[in-house]
Amino acid sequence: MSSPIPSVEEYMRREAYFIDVEDTLSRVVGIFRETGIPIVIVLSNSQNYLGVITDRIVLRSMLNIDAVKAKNVVMKVPTVNISDSIAKAARIMLENTVKGLPVSGHDDRIVGIITVDDIGRAAEKLYPSLKIREIMTRDPITISADSTIGKALVLMRENGISRLPVVENNRLVGLVTIRDIIDKVLQPKTRATRGEVAGEKIRSLGYKVSDIMTKSVVQASPEEELSTVVKKMIKNDVSCLVIVSHNRVSGIITWTDILEIVASLEERGKPPIHIQVSFKIEDISPAEKSEIIKISEKYVSKLGKALGNGHLLLHFKEHKEKHGETHLIHCRAVLRTDKVNFTGVGEAWSASQAARVALDKIERQLLVVKELAEKYPYSEEILKRWIAEF
Repeated sequence: MSSPIPSVEEYMRREAYFIDVEDTLSRVVGIFRETGIPIVIVLSNSQNYLGVITDRIVLRSMLNIDAVKAKNVVMKVPTVNISDSIAKAARIMLENTVKGLPVSGHDDRIVGIITVDDIGRAAEKLYPSLKIREIMTRDPITISADSTIGKALVLMRENGISRLPVVENNRLVGLVTIRDIIDKVLQPKTRATRGEVAGEKIRSLGYKVSDIMTKSVVQASPEEELSTVVKKMIKNDVSCLVIVSHNRVSGIITWTDILEIVASLEERGKPPIHIQVSFKIEDISPAEKSEIIKISEKYVSKLGKALGNGHLLLHFKEHKEKHGETHLIHCRAVLRTDKVNFTGVGEAWSASQAARVALDKIERQLLVVKELAEKYPYSEEILKRWIAEF
């Protein structure tokens, strides 16, 4: 693509909501519910920028919103300048796993925000004829309607995902997300222990997925263009669409996928594989981050031209499970290029080792496809789909 990358100023919104570091989360919740924006900006007592509070932190937490203050949950997220490119904004959103960023003006004062919706609107114009099948996650993990909520939670944890299409006789019947589990299972239990529940149904992880799933799922076809899909996501206020082909779930598209292709514009003229790393870990040292980049670069260099052009995304998060003071680390690696589309998951007691495990799994998939393709050279696409299901 030869056209210039748009600036943040072209797509940002000139509205932002500010709270004081001493405000309670109850005020934040009110702002989220009234406005639908994904972030609230936290200011210090001296009115300096401290960070943001996201809707995800508040709405998914078990915190007592009347007692907990903003300073206890603020995230230190970078700002972007109005002159920065939207590609840079998309990259920073990916790196910090947020759906919005504060935008500063030429005098460094915050003048607004930019959100995933805004990035999506830019993507519509940048990729007017892009088909969803080119960027969707193929053959996503699914779950049956009569499986337990506990099983859904395990699948999400093991695969580093937050949503599962629900199928019955291979047909889509619903969608279950981590937010469904928190809102309908975990939070009611927490409220019950505080004596706050009055007539609220208390479910356990042994209940069926069908008890909490969303039954009306927004869908798309693999042949739909990105512009159509973005409009659907914004209109229906959803973070993903399930892709259905011939009455079968064939993929899923999320805001992360859209952020990735916009962020990749920043890499024009750079190496063919762009490495993107994001962390949902409280304490990770600069040395460990550097080691992960080295591991990823060595991996890309080793496989060379076999990978094609695209990007390698590694997302890390820590589990509550601990060994001494060390948390178990989960890494989800996604390799998406013009030649391959694979995912690998790894868990270990360090982020760098989790990355090695995840990348090794992708490499094994690549090797299997290569070996089989050499024997059956006319069935490469079938082999790719088979190994993805495998």
